[in-house]
Formats: sequence, C-alpha cells, structure tokens
Amino acid sequence: MTATAIKRLLALVLLSSSLTTALTTSGTQSFVGHPVTFTATVTSTYGPIPDGELVAFADGTTALASVPLAGGVATYTTSSLNAASHVISATYAGDATFNISTKSLTQVVKRNPSSTALSSSLNPSTFGQSVTFTATVTSSYGPIPDGEIVKFFDGTTTLGSVALSGGIATYTTSSLGVASHVIKATYAGDATFATSTKSLTQVVN
Repeated sequence: MTATAIKRLLALVLLSSSLTTALTTSGTQSFVGHPVTFTATVTSTYGPIPDGELVAFADGTTALASVPLAGGVATYTTSSLNAASHVISATYAGDATFNISTKSLTQVVKRNPSSTALSSSLNPSTFGQSVTFTATVTSSYGPIPDGEIVKFFDGTTTLGSVALSGGIATYTTSSLGVASHVIKATYAGDATFATSTKSLTQVVN
C-alpha cells in the first residue's frame, strides 16, 4: 500500500471515529394518539454533515421514515405509536466521506387516563326498592367510544356488564339485601384509554 493510500485510509478512519449521532425525544413518556417528535443530530469534528443526507428512523425493526438532514439535524414526528415501550433508533446513512452512525432511545407510550364517576339514584334505599347505579366515564384526551364495557360489582360479586353510550352506563337492581354494600363500577379500558374504577357505599334498610 502506498503512502498516499495509507493517508487516505487513516483520514477515513478519523472521519468515521469522530462522527456522532445524538437522539432526543420531545417527551420520554407520551400518550396514545398524541404527537411525539424525535430529533437526530449528526456531527463530526472534521466538518459539517452535508444537507440532504438521510437519517432513517425506526421502531425496533420497523422502518418509520427517512428524513434529510438540514444543518446536521433531522426530525420525525408521529402520533401512531401504540401503548408500549418502543426502542426508537436514528441511523445516519453515511456517504463517501462520513461513515454510518446510529443512536437509539426508549420511548414509553401510555394509554390515555380515564376517570369513572359513580352515583346512586336512591341512597339509602329500602329492601325491595329499585336502585339505579350510573357510571360516567370521561377522559381529558377525548370521548370514550360507545359500546365499551363497564362492570358493576357488589363487593367481589359481579352484578353485570353494561355497554357505554355517550360515556354513561347504568345498572338497575332491586335485589340488594339489607346491609351496607360497596358498589363498584370498573371501566375495562381499551388500546387507547386506561382502565378506571369508582366505588360507593349503598345502604339498604
């Protein structure tokens, strides 16, 4: 190998070893359906990375997007990540001068929180009277879909499962015995909204 070839090889090694890709997120925890932005910054002590060269963003082994660099920075925004821990990577593709470089981080995506309120139509009630329990499920991140299930319990005993309509599920019974009953309503949740529960004490005289 000639001295010139050796010098070129050493220069390429230096360029490669000096290359760094940094990756940041707009929020280490995010929620389903809400945007999160990933920012990759590619730098080298041997000069700026040319604009237009590509950074590939991936979720594990699933490709998300290829974004051209501008001023050494590439950003990717998505709101399609499901509720899970995602290993997001950014890989600079490299060129004839600069070698490939990659960086990853863990993005935690959570289901949107929900809140369940529970009320009784008659409390206290008398044995044999009909009592209606109303569960209202809401979320500050959007309406709860119709048809999703709220389960009603008397202590640990299941009373019934009722589908939500307009965020409301009602259960009516006249069979509660004379006692104080801990009535509980539990929203089952789904891929977007987390489960939530509420209880009250129903007195039957």
